[in-house]
Amino acid sequence: MKKPVLLLLLTACGLRAEPLSVQITNVSGEPTAAFLIAAEKDGIIISTAPNGGSSYKLPLANIRDMSIDEPKGWSTALQTYAAGNFAEAEKQFALLGEELAKIVPLQDGYGSLARLYQFRSLQKLGRHADLAKVMDKQLANPLNFGPHYMEDFVDLEGWTWLGKEDWQTLGVFIRKFEDANPLKLPQAPFKRLRSSRLAGLCYLRAVWNERGQKQPDLALMDYHRALTLDLGSDTTLLRRSAVAALLITEAKLAAAPKDDKLTKQAKSLALVCRDLGGPGALPKEFEKYLK
Repeated sequence: MKKPVLLLLLTACGLRAEPLSVQITNVSGEPTAAFLIAAEKDGIIISTAPNGGSSYKLPLANIRDMSIDEPKGWSTALQTYAAGNFAEAEKQFALLGEELAKIVPLQDGYGSLARLYQFRSLQKLGRHADLAKVMDKQLANPLNFGPHYMEDFVDLEGWTWLGKEDWQTLGVFIRKFEDANPLKLPQAPFKRLRSSRLAGLCYLRAVWNERGQKQPDLALMDYHRALTLDLGSDTTLLRRSAVAALLITEAKLAAAPKDDKLTKQAKSLALVCRDLGGPGALPKEFEKYLK
């Protein structure tokens, strides 16, 4: 059987993953130093030798405490992600994901987290079609998260439907987070969630309304919400929302060029995009609204 191309490249470059060192304390309080070879949902495969010789399975039920050494390159990848260099972070976490694939079943372990950060990077880059592909591929080796990371992973599902342009399924996904609407508002309010999640949901619903339902006025409402929720802390989402809102506003201005309210709205959006969206956030075609 031929090895995957990526695995061959890793081997040729000397980047083939080494088993991670793990320190274990069993339920009786006895310590064990070993190498983590692989993981299953109910246990880990360990060995006293880095080559995996004489490996054996240790049930999780027999472990009181466990500390796993950080993989090589992990801190660098995290720093790259934190710095907003998502293109490079995606590459780094994709490589780590390949190297750590055998320990994916370990809940909140490096194997699952590497893929989560890769998926997050693709979402930040707006590469939603690529996100859908890699998440579909990962179904063969399901990631394992506890409550702390599960919310982020669940939210990524909505972006995959966006990447597939599956408007019906995206609508079903969005409605799971909507609250009752007894006042018959144009848009149902979302349930009480943290602001960062709400901002993402507002953006997804805006795109769903604009592209899937052909209702730009409803979309514009949610683009504005996505801009302001969470104080615009996600600059990639802020920039994307501002540009989308500008495009809708520009179309309205084309039909009513003397509408002062629309002109002021376009200027406000352009200012927000320029000042809060990061360097080069405002496309040149919208600079006219700043004059």
